[in-house]
Amino acid sequence: MDNVNLIRKENVMQRERRVKREPKVKLRWLIMLAILILGFATFIIIHQAEKPMATARSQTVSIAKKYAGVKSVTNFYSANLGRTYYSVAGKTAKKRAVYVIVAKKGGAVTVINQNSGLRESAIRSRLQELKNPRKINNVGLTLIGGKPYWEISYVNRNRNLCFATLSFKTGAVKKLIENI
Repeated sequence: MDNVNLIRKENVMQRERRVKREPKVKLRWLIMLAILILGFATFIIIHQAEKPMATARSQTVSIAKKYAGVKSVTNFYSANLGRTYYSVAGKTAKKRAVYVIVAKKGGAVTVINQNSGLRESAIRSRLQELKNPRKINNVGLTLIGGKPYWEISYVNRNRNLCFATLSFKTGAVKKLIENI
């Protein structure tokens, strides 16, 4: 009889241990499921937030290929200080390096030879010389009075947002908006 009681006690103790472990296991699964759902939701939100710019890029590339004969695209820019412009840098079938600027509203297309002005790298260097920014956020091409300009948003040494509009041809400052 003692053996039977001993076996019964062991069975009861095993059941009690199983009962105590089950909530921990369920809690772990719930936490893992919640993390998985949060990760998936974050991915969807980021994907949806980037979708308009991806659409603008693909439309601008398609317009550049159709109207300017661009065969390969090397860069995409957006500028939206006042009016919104999307532009691409690329090469035509004849290996001519061009910028194609497309107005968001109205869709007017302007094609500019890259050699007729300063490239993005030169404009970044020019801004470094002029303002020594902490960080350059965005560089894009815009049109003002039918002429191309580089539009740059940056963070200055005081951590304030600033905008600079520089001449495409010379790099001269047209407009500065500082310490926003």
